[in-house]
Amino acid sequence: MKKFLSSFDPKFAASLVYMLQASEYDAREYLGWFWRAKDFRTVASRGQLDRTLKARLLLGFTYFAMLSEALALAFALIQAFAQPVWLIAAAILICLSPLISAYSLVAVLWLGRITVQSRRERAAIARARATLGHHPGTRIAIAGSYGKTTFKEILRTILAEAKNVAATPGNMNTPLGISRFITDLKGDEDVLIFELGEYYPGDIASLCELVRPQMGIITGINEAHLSKFKTLERTAAAIFELADYLGELPVYKNGDNPLVRAKIVIDDPLAYTAGGVNGWEVRDVVVAVNSTSFTVQKDEVTLAVQSQLLGRQNIGPLVAAIDIAHNMGLTAKQIISGIASTKPYEHRMQPRRLAGAWVIDDTYNGNSDGVRAGLTWLATIKAERRIYVTPGLVEQGSQTAEVHRGIGAQIAPVADMVVLIKNSVTKYIQEGLADRHYAGELIIVDDPMNFYLNLEHFVAAGDVVLMQNDWTDNYA
Repeated sequence: MKKFLSSFDPKFAASLVYMLQASEYDAREYLGWFWRAKDFRTVASRGQLDRTLKARLLLGFTYFAMLSEALALAFALIQAFAQPVWLIAAAILICLSPLISAYSLVAVLWLGRITVQSRRERAAIARARATLGHHPGTRIAIAGSYGKTTFKEILRTILAEAKNVAATPGNMNTPLGISRFITDLKGDEDVLIFELGEYYPGDIASLCELVRPQMGIITGINEAHLSKFKTLERTAAAIFELADYLGELPVYKNGDNPLVRAKIVIDDPLAYTAGGVNGWEVRDVVVAVNSTSFTVQKDEVTLAVQSQLLGRQNIGPLVAAIDIAHNMGLTAKQIISGIASTKPYEHRMQPRRLAGAWVIDDTYNGNSDGVRAGLTWLATIKAERRIYVTPGLVEQGSQTAEVHRGIGAQIAPVADMVVLIKNSVTKYIQEGLADRHYAGELIIVDDPMNFYLNLEHFVAAGDVVLMQNDWTDNYA
């Protein structure tokens, strides 16, 4: 009843458009949220509507649809004075009005895509193909369930010591986003780095046809988009569309990832791990609360490097980037300087000081491998209290319960305190903690924003707090 009554709140229209936007205009995700929601008045707890032109148009349409529903209801009530049967029509309209408003948004979005957006996208992609057709830069494409942005920033930072490098910004990894990036190029870049997004089978292959890469990087495969791909085999096949496209051209692959390792030959020289790649051997690893350092050697070349990136999981990508940079002619001095400049990308194992504690912001991490890597790092760090904060992971499909019980089991031997942001997977993490006889302190938080905003009152000097993952409102 609360859900139904809240659909008549004045903010209902804005809530619908906000959640459609938070779902990246994916109708299936948006409708999934609509049926899960319990109170439409409280959906925007983590963000707010970005009033872009598209959002404003959709909001205007929603108000128009709701006004039309109100006028139809008024007409039915007026008719009921003469013919009481119209009361039935009025009651049906009242009951269906939330559904009409929600689903009409999907209809107008679909109509806009086939009449306007698809035409604009085709034109943008055509311009991008023409621009890239005569661009002299070396094109590198990165695909994977996770780690794409971090690897992209590592490679961009190191190569920029000697090359003019352009890389797709942020998470701009769709055909339209990449096309806009391409058309903004100046034409004098030495290296172009593309992050390729995979949402459905065939996406990577399609993007490869657009960017025509000459080198590839596969960062890893896991359950990150299992709700869309349904099986890990389909996920792996989709990501390896990059390797299929490149054929005999070089493809660096994360040999530390079991699902990647299962799809490559045992002696593949470009399978990078924390131990090295392509003849480079790693030793003397030191992991600290705000840096990672190691020595790497190949033949007569020895490099002692230090990165601001946190954790052993970054050593493999760093060594792969070293090999790429070395093959492109960068000197030892340039490579060392480039690695020294690598730092955590926003909200990805990003450290900051707070009230004498270290807080590690890994809230953009949204995959099980990232959870495992973060907890492995946390276990190596000396602290008064190791505090682990998480809401769990989204898009785990049929493996949701299994994945989160596994997360609980991994947390148990590491954390002195666990803070769970309450949602539908909390119970599974708790079960995993219980299975491993977790004896530390457990806190369940109902209001995540209040918790994050008052974090300085929660921590003490000497604490290390690892905050992993976040749930956008469309998953809450």
